[in-house]
Amino acid sequence: MRTIDLLQFSLKSAFRRRGRAILSIVAIVIGAFTFTITSGLGNGINSYIDAQTSAIGAENTVSVTATSSMALLSERFEKYDPDLVSAVAGTGAGILSQSDINTIKSTLASGDRLITSVQTNPQYIHAPNGEKYRFIYNGFWPGKKVNLVAGTQLDDKNSAAQLVVPAYAVKPLGFADATSAIGQTVFVGVLGVDGQVRDIEAEIVGVQQRALIGGNLPFGNEAFDALLQDYSGKGAGGAKWYPYVLVVTDDVERVVNDMRDKGLSAATAAQMVGDSRTIVTGILLVLNLLAAIAIAAAMFGIVNTLLMSIQERTRQLGLFRALGMPRRTVFTSIALEAVVLGLIGSLIAVALAVGVGLLLGPLALEAAALDLPGLALFQFDAGSLTVIVIGVTLAATAAAVIPAVRAARLLPMDALREEL
Repeated sequence: MRTIDLLQFSLKSAFRRRGRAILSIVAIVIGAFTFTITSGLGNGINSYIDAQTSAIGAENTVSVTATSSMALLSERFEKYDPDLVSAVAGTGAGILSQSDINTIKSTLASGDRLITSVQTNPQYIHAPNGEKYRFIYNGFWPGKKVNLVAGTQLDDKNSAAQLVVPAYAVKPLGFADATSAIGQTVFVGVLGVDGQVRDIEAEIVGVQQRALIGGNLPFGNEAFDALLQDYSGKGAGGAKWYPYVLVVTDDVERVVNDMRDKGLSAATAAQMVGDSRTIVTGILLVLNLLAAIAIAAAMFGIVNTLLMSIQERTRQLGLFRALGMPRRTVFTSIALEAVVLGLIGSLIAVALAVGVGLLLGPLALEAAALDLPGLALFQFDAGSLTVIVIGVTLAATAAAVIPAVRAARLLPMDALREEL
């Protein structure tokens, strides 16, 4: 039998009983659809997490604190209330002493750079003649890069104070849009321990796109950070305690392990978002497990469909064997029936999942009121889709092994004597 004839015969046989064939395909579609949707969801969320990792800090920078680092999600500017001004905030959990700084220095290798950040007390931010708003500082990380709506990244080599502000701060500061804010001057009021508030003049060089991780607060370049620390310590000879320090190194793993051995909390930008990725991975694992169960159920359906098909075609197969059809050809024809069912089901599932994901993804974000620019809830790539189609088709083929072996072992005389 020619290959084309064998394919046509298998395709016709697969739909000999259309009802059973369609039910088997539906079962395959359910499992493959779930696999495809979870794959797209995982790609979309993990891609977003990877993009947001840079909002926390550069890959070669380790944040060292007395407690675990965390990032906050902020969405608005609050008006500044001078009645809430207090002297330097009291020490508490997460504060590093000068002794801790000395300990950290003792573990650093040649080439490592230590950046200390003393406790600062910024109060407000405002444009010239504009209303004052509370200023909650996101700190200084060397080499930090974020997704921008407008402008450029901070220049740590620039001697002038620079700021990147979140998108929600543009209109409260009095600017028409993000582009209009670029290059404008703002003032940040800083409370010194002598009770005096002094203004830092800074230029807005970038407006940050709203982010879920590590963003949504203003942050400055090294020149701004130095002025902030200097002004916060006016009248007291400088602070003697630190909320965190940064270590820039080519061997982040060694630094993290050394800091933890000293009883300190240390993490890179990627490690800070590790919990978020773990949660996403866990949810996707559960969904994939459900998809695997659906595929397994579909495989049992294929086995049943093929066994019943063989039972109904016993005399036909016996005649083919009597006319000289080899056992391997019989085996191949039955296996091809499973391939047809698996391929049709997986292709339908992939097409359906991609369509649903691309159509409903934006609607789902809108319905959930998640204003996260840059987040595509579902992202599908050709490689993953191809793997799903091939994997499901191979699983269907594997389910055909028992029926195919049974068909190949039929003896022509026994098959021809089979009652209709």
